[in-house]
Amino acid sequence: MRKPFLVALLALLVIGVGGYFGLTHYVNYLARSEVDSALATLRGGGAEGSVGDVRYDLFAGRFELHDLSLTGPGKGILKIGSLVANGVEQRDSGRVFARTAEIGDLTMDIPAGLSTPGITRYNAPRVDIAAMEFPAQAPVDGSPSQIALEFFRKISAERIDIPASTGTGSSGTGETLVKNEETNGAIRLEGLANGRFATMTAEPSRLVISGEPELSGRGTVGRIDVKGFDVAGMLILFDPEQRQASDGFITIHDSLSIDGYDFVMGSGVTYRVAHLSMKDIAIRPSAIPVEELGDAGRQLMKLQQEGTEAPPKETAQFFRMAASVYDEGVRIGGLAVEGVEGTAPGGIAFGFGSFAVGAIEGGRMENITLEKVTGKGPGGDGFQMGRFQLSGLKAGTLMALIADAAESPKDIARWPAPFFNTIESIEIDNVVTPTEQGSPLNIDRFALTWTAEPDALPTRISATLRMSGPTAMVNKGNSAFVMVPGQVDRASVAMDFGAAWNETENTVVVDPAYVEVSDAFSFNAKLTLDAVDDSVFSTQPDEALAGAAEVNLGALELSVTDSGLYQQKLEEAAKEQGIKPEEIRQLFAGFADLLLAQAVSDRPELGPAVEAFVAFVQKPMSTLALRITPRYEPLPVTMIMETLRGEDPLAVVDDVNVETLDKP
Repeated sequence: MRKPFLVALLALLVIGVGGYFGLTHYVNYLARSEVDSALATLRGGGAEGSVGDVRYDLFAGRFELHDLSLTGPGKGILKIGSLVANGVEQRDSGRVFARTAEIGDLTMDIPAGLSTPGITRYNAPRVDIAAMEFPAQAPVDGSPSQIALEFFRKISAERIDIPASTGTGSSGTGETLVKNEETNGAIRLEGLANGRFATMTAEPSRLVISGEPELSGRGTVGRIDVKGFDVAGMLILFDPEQRQASDGFITIHDSLSIDGYDFVMGSGVTYRVAHLSMKDIAIRPSAIPVEELGDAGRQLMKLQQEGTEAPPKETAQFFRMAASVYDEGVRIGGLAVEGVEGTAPGGIAFGFGSFAVGAIEGGRMENITLEKVTGKGPGGDGFQMGRFQLSGLKAGTLMALIADAAESPKDIARWPAPFFNTIESIEIDNVVTPTEQGSPLNIDRFALTWTAEPDALPTRISATLRMSGPTAMVNKGNSAFVMVPGQVDRASVAMDFGAAWNETENTVVVDPAYVEVSDAFSFNAKLTLDAVDDSVFSTQPDEALAGAAEVNLGALELSVTDSGLYQQKLEEAAKEQGIKPEEIRQLFAGFADLLLAQAVSDRPELGPAVEAFVAFVQKPMSTLALRITPRYEPLPVTMIMETLRGEDPLAVVDDVNVETLDKP
């Protein structure tokens, strides 16, 4: 990924080559006085420049320039040991043509914000340019960068070859100091026109990072192929005036691919990527605050290196800027990474077959998909996941929420509804993970999806889970133990949940609400809530809570089927008490009958439901199906919850009708 930055900076070289052929009007072609005049023009705009020997052979069409040095206002430096152009001629169209140009000993010191992290200087012993053409008269208005960029857009070239080049630099201080070096393979750029290259290829390169073991390493980057490279569009980012004026999207790359990336760290960690590709990479310069992002990023990095926690305000500011870039400044057609593998000392290994990101536009990622994920721990236990997918991730929204959490964590904890707007669905398939009990935990499928307005609670939600695992994972101290069939080593769990708001009828229907544990029980319910208006889904917490307080019970239908759990728990209780399971069952049934007798005496219509409940307690492997409706309308859900949490939870029976249903 480093080479495109190098090529972007090479554009400055092309500007330099063309600029010194035609930065000012031609007088008997280029002469020393004209080069000096050009340098004076640049100095007037805040740049610095000097040049050594300048020669031009009019009859041979040969131009030579030596020891050129340019320092831009951003402190970037370009040095050229020699420049020799052959076949130079001025054409009738007012343009100058050079058949070939060879640059020797090119060095570039990169200004902050444009360089690859850790690389601040590039050097190329030779650069060859074929069939370059440019205007005889360059613009003279604007800053040096604006003049250069406008002139660059009018240059054309058939081909630029960089047979070899290196990049060096350092980052950090003290124990965190690392020195970086990259050795690039041959780079070729073809078809320069309107500030854009048609293609770019770069042969494999080597990377070396020197420092403490956990910070050092070496690796290789495979061949890079780029279709469409708008250098001028990228350079706009680094001129504030032009950046603000550029409010449309510019496609920087039509496509980009890298065949392989390998890296071995000094700590023994290794990782490998077989292939990476991206397409339709575009930016909107006016939405990218380059200087502010750079300053904030460097400050946060400095604090991290010093071991100092960043102030919440600075952290929030950085994430809000990043959020605005995702929402308004970046568009990508898609990204794919294939064949990722990694290892770490102690027998740790990980990898995945593919990682793909769908279209990114308006801050929304269409989907993020991981497939064929594997992992192995120090003990040799393996983890597998067939597929993981997030859909509709709003990266900008998520970063804005992280910024809010940094500044006001209590507010975020009090009202988590905005998080529902950061993602649309999650899917996980075919997970196998080891457990301490020896038998693995299997998640065959987990899916969760919802629909919500920004900063509001979902108006529609759906979830499903299919999993199995060892029953010993749930210990006796856990309240969930009462639902675990201890007589089997493994159990399967199935869960489905769905809820939707009907705006026209102001109702919410929860259907299905289904849970089944193999060899234990199954539970199925349908819940209808009335008086659910749009205030419940308000973006204002107080309004939403007030609206929820007005929600009433419409109806609740439920059925419970015992699949063996009840009998097992009876046997366990009987063994502890030293009596027979039948005696325990009758004791439970008698207690239930006694407890509900008063309700039946006051309300005879509850008799069938009480009888059904007592029969269910008396007979394992049976089903209980009931329908619960308000006795008096309206019956607020909050009142039901308060009664259930009170000293006499059975008093809730006074407020409802309970009927038996036909067993499913």
